[in-house]
Amino acid sequence: MSATQAPLFLQRLLRLGLQAQDDEELRLGKTLLNLGSLLFVLAALVWLGACKAIDPGFPVAAAVTVPALALVNLALFAGHRWFAPYRFVQLGLLLAFPVVTQLGIGALPGTSGLALWGLLAPAAALLSGRVAGSTWWFAGFLLGTALSASLPPPSGEPGAFVALHIALVSSVLYLQLRYAQGRRGRTREKLADAHHQLRLEKERSERLLLNILPAPIAARLKDSSGTLADGHPEVVVMFADIVDYTRIASGMAPVKVFEMLNRIFCRFDELCEKRGLERIKTIGDGYMVAGGLHAHPHEAHAAMAALALDMQAALHDHSFTDGLTLQLRIGIASGPVVAGVVGRGRFIYDLWGDTVNLAHRLCTEGEPSVIQCDGRTFERLRGAFVFAKPVLLMLKGKGYVPVYRLRSPRIIAAPTLPRPPVRAA
Repeated sequence: MSATQAPLFLQRLLRLGLQAQDDEELRLGKTLLNLGSLLFVLAALVWLGACKAIDPGFPVAAAVTVPALALVNLALFAGHRWFAPYRFVQLGLLLAFPVVTQLGIGALPGTSGLALWGLLAPAAALLSGRVAGSTWWFAGFLLGTALSASLPPPSGEPGAFVALHIALVSSVLYLQLRYAQGRRGRTREKLADAHHQLRLEKERSERLLLNILPAPIAARLKDSSGTLADGHPEVVVMFADIVDYTRIASGMAPVKVFEMLNRIFCRFDELCEKRGLERIKTIGDGYMVAGGLHAHPHEAHAAMAALALDMQAALHDHSFTDGLTLQLRIGIASGPVVAGVVGRGRFIYDLWGDTVNLAHRLCTEGEPSVIQCDGRTFERLRGAFVFAKPVLLMLKGKGYVPVYRLRSPRIIAAPTLPRPPVRAA
């Protein structure tokens, strides 16, 4: 029997005394004690009916006193809703029923198995409250059984009455246990579903975190609340921006601007993942990438050069750019950087240092469709890629700096680094 299968009037009786602030365990305890009380009264009436059938003069009024008090206590509980006194009185009535009834009616046929009814008290105590609290009620049952044994046995009682007592008490216990198991089974299902939802939410949160941070930094951030910043002696940094994008975008609807820019950057992200590089951030139409932060600092240079050429080639597809002719300015520089997490509530992973500044200036001071590299990057790539003759470029704060313009790869294919964890779309 479950709450959903019970008739509506019985469901209402089982919910007597429940309050909105009750937790699931307390609601179950109240419901089980209500159920046990109702089943006890019903079983007592069945027993009294059997006794009346074999002895029309059986003193029903004396035997029905305790079940009647149990119903009164249940009715009072529906009004005051104080579970502790209701529970104590109800358990006391269940425990006292066999002894009080035997003392009240004497050694009449049908009373020899009444001591077994006292077992309902510790069972109800166990189902409706803490395990430890049921010990005293069980001790009371043993004491009541001993008192019942000291009373004179009834004479002329049919042997079937012992079986009747066993059947009635076991039925009450079985129905309570079945109801409790059904309720707890649904509670376990709810908990399993809640755990499943929490696991899905955790996976979504981790995917979102990987959209913001590299996987090694995300793992460290989950385990540490302190500052996350590291120095890296050799990192290759690239900045790219779309030439004259402000003017181009001014003639487009804002939604179209966003859709195209998002489509371009998503394609660039795919190329980064393919080459095993890390997209750091986007700023307007600017795109920043780094390699060598967490693995393969030397091979990252060749992967970055190949990425720059791939990004230029991607913009040659006019169907991809809504029919517009778009060009990139790209600057690449190599050297030491400091990398870390900025902020707390809205954090980002960013890079600092002269290498970052140099890459940005090589980009902003470049020409359309040109990939400009500093001398350190050129030394790393000169054996695998073709460069134009160096030119001197005036950079703010740097003076005249030799700049090497990347043209194409040589016959040796550029290496592809192992892919970092895939970012969620």
